[in-house]
Amino acid sequence: MTRLPGIPGQHGAVHDICPSTAKNSHIYIRLLHDACIALGGEHKLAQFLGVDVASIEAWLQGLGHPPDEIFLRCADLLHARRGEAG
Repeated sequence: MTRLPGIPGQHGAVHDICPSTAKNSHIYIRLLHDACIALGGEHKLAQFLGVDVASIEAWLQGLGHPPDEIFLRCADLLHARRGEAG
């Protein structure tokens, strides 16, 4: 293990002391919600992502989370929209 500079007793391979899955759920829901608003609703978001509306509704309610490729497409969408606005 390597020592981290300036932090006594700390090493490079630090373990996550808070392995909560809930911390990740929030960002998924927030990103999906923002993408839903950007496109004009759940049906348009489902069409954009190529998934059924029931999946979008479930993910927005915190029932599971979307696959990484869905999450990343939403992130790309929002990033592109922010680039157009500014």
